[in-house]
Amino acid sequence: MYFRTTDIRTIGIGGVIRDENGRFMKAMCKQMEGSWSPREAEALSLKEVLSWTKQYGFTQCVFETDSKLLADACNGNSGRSYFHIIVRECLELIKHFENMLVQFVHRYANEVAHMLARVSRSMSDLQEWDVVAPSFLSDVLSYDSI
Repeated sequence: MYFRTTDIRTIGIGGVIRDENGRFMKAMCKQMEGSWSPREAEALSLKEVLSWTKQYGFTQCVFETDSKLLADACNGNSGRSYFHIIVRECLELIKHFENMLVQFVHRYANEVAHMLARVSRSMSDLQEWDVVAPSFLSDVLSYDSI
């Protein structure tokens, strides 16, 4: 998930890893410099989260995005735009996973990642949380598990 900051040359990226029961395991957020369209920013966010997840050795994952265009592109719709070049880079990363799915979810079902992307505006570098979720996510995680 990305969140465009007030500076049009940065985007916020957020991702969360949950277990098969939806319990929090890890989270990350970071800012990226650059000026991208919303669809390119979504694809770059997925690429960053794929790389981050891969480094921890997770091999069976479901990646949720509130961008139907991105989910469709990862599942077979190709093109020639810069967005599709980023998607192809995502597909190369996906090859490192045994069982992986990119699926579309509505924004309200993706609120944790959106909150992390928003919070990245106040962070100067990559931030990660392991096992215990940051306090600012408590309510969103509770609501999301209902």
